[in-house]
Amino acid sequence: MRVTVLGFAGAAPLEGACSSYVVTDADATVLLDCGPGTLERLWRMELLERLDAVVISHMHADHVLDLVLMAGELCRGMLRERPALYVPRGGRQVLADLDRVFSGTAARASRFDEAFVLSEYEADDRLRVGELELSFAETAHRGLCCAVRVSDGRTALVYGADGAASTAVEALARGADLLILEATYPDDRGLAAAQGHMTALQAGELAARAGARGLWLTHLLPGNQARSLELAAQAFDGDLGLACASEGLTLELA
Repeated sequence: MRVTVLGFAGAAPLEGACSSYVVTDADATVLLDCGPGTLERLWRMELLERLDAVVISHMHADHVLDLVLMAGELCRGMLRERPALYVPRGGRQVLADLDRVFSGTAARASRFDEAFVLSEYEADDRLRVGELELSFAETAHRGLCCAVRVSDGRTALVYGADGAASTAVEALARGADLLILEATYPDDRGLAAAQGHMTALQAGELAARAGARGLWLTHLLPGNQARSLELAAQAFDGDLGLACASEGLTLELA
């Protein structure tokens, strides 16, 4: 199983694309989140036509906006025939509202229904894409947001999405080969808690408690990379890195 980072930036694509990660094995290609900047990278890396499924953690703009263009006429024709699109409960209505805003019409079928096989999931659901199994845990964020664990039966990746440190995400992350956790604020716990986010130190602490082998920090705000890495290292002594270490950062999990 392989993971490739397309985007890592929090809130806006200022130092790179926003949240987006591609997980692949020999038979399946799954996109986790689709923030601004994702689509161009999918196209440039020749991944767009390989997508079997898109899984959205929550419906905030920095995690979904490139879906609007991906489902448009130009890019819809580049996709495999209607890949699966999984959104959390309530996400279908958000997409319908987005379509009305951008198309100016109230069509019976939205652009998203035309481009994807669209369905909603709950935090206790399990999904399968080829040989990849996906499970979820609700995070401590504004609105329904779900972390996701992807496993091929041998290795496991956990993407924490957005949210403060929680026992649910820690349980989902137990023994993960790679844990991708937000570190929106380096060390301001008060601000992080108020916004439903996590500090870099909290990310390191959660990874250590979960017994993860590796940790990548993501959802970073401009200028926070070095300090975030330093703080996470105070709590986590496994393989530690930044999801923004290089464009198209890829790791084979074994």
